[in-house]
Parts: sequence; structure tokens; C-alpha cells
Amino acid sequence: MIFLAIGLFLFSISSFAQEVIYPKAEVFGGFSISSIPGVASFDPTTGLPTSSRKSFKGWQGSANFNITHRLGIVGDFGGQYESIPGFTVFGLTSSGVSLNSYQFLFGPRLMFRRSKVTPFVHAMFGGLKEGIGSISVTDNVSGLSITTPGVSSTGLGMAFGGGMDINISDRLALRVPQFDWTLRHIGSTTILGVTVPGSWTTGQIRFGIGLVVKAGGK
Repeated sequence: MIFLAIGLFLFSISSFAQEVIYPKAEVFGGFSISSIPGVASFDPTTGLPTSSRKSFKGWQGSANFNITHRLGIVGDFGGQYESIPGFTVFGLTSSGVSLNSYQFLFGPRLMFRRSKVTPFVHAMFGGLKEGIGSISVTDNVSGLSITTPGVSSTGLGMAFGGGMDINISDRLALRVPQFDWTLRHIGSTTILGVTVPGSWTTGQIRFGIGLVVKAGGK
């Protein structure tokens, strides 16, 4: 019991020392990849629709405002993009289509600060917007073309994950990486006269890697 009390006392001293020095804010910016399941595409040989997991590439940024050396409030933003090539089937040619996904999330972050690394976990809530660009379908015989406008839908988004920052200096760190498992609810949309009902999806995974700049100190 005596040794345990001494150990707890020494741990409390080290924890207090950690509490004295920590940044007021940490700003992250970098590259992002979002893996999204169930994205419709088309077999280039048969022209039949298929469904597969697609990797969207883009950017990610966040600002973490620290309340204590372990607890902070983070605002996280990201945008990823992908395109599906066109196809020709039954005398009809379809143009390619662009896809995009945006996240704007907020929530608490719990950090475990060490001298060289800072692992962290978080739970974030906010919105997620996904869109699809315009599509043109052309009859190769008559030359008649029909174009449908692009559509987008914004719904509730949630992300649970974490990551690790490797400290380069007192003011700079490398995030390798940040991982988020994202739940999203997208409202109903109408494409080519067909209404797709809103639904929850849980298979979106997002990775981010970049630099963290630390501002201020407490």
C-alpha cells in the first residue's frame, strides 16, 4: 500500500507538470482519403450497373481548442472527390460523372500527451453533404442527348475515431494518421425520375495525414 501510494503521488506530480505546459489550440491540415461503400458504377463491357467501394481523395482540416491538457473541443472539416467514367451500351453513350463528399463535424477530443507522441480519440457530430454531378446520355444513332442536372443532399453525420501526433518540435507535429469511422444519414433524392429514399450508412472510413501547428501555451 505504501509503494502504491508513492507511485500514485509520483504519477500525480508528472500529471501536474503535463497540465502546466500544453498548447491553447492545435490546427491540422493535410491530405484525406475516404473509402465509401455502395457507390454505383458500370461495367465497361456490359454496361450493367455494379456497386463497389470507392476511394475518394481530397483534403482535411481541423482546429482543436484545448480546455485542459487532456480535453479539447475540435471542429473538423473535409472534402473528397471521385469520378466514374462513361460507358456505351445498346447504342447509348453516357458521360462520366463526378462525385463529392463533404464533412463538417464538431465534438470532444481526449488526448494522452507524451513528450514525443500524442495519441487521441474523439466523437464528433454535425453534417455530411454528398453530391453527384450532371449526367448526359446520348443516342449514337439519332444524336439526341439528354442531360440531368447534378444533385446533392445534406444530412446528419457522426464520426468516431482517433489518431496520433508525432511531435517534431514544441510548435509542430506530424499526424500519422487520423482515422474516423463515419455514420451518415442522407435524405431522399430524385435521379432520372426515380426517388431514392433516405437511409443510414455505416461503412464510410476516412483517413487523414498532415501537419499540426500548435498555437499559444498554458
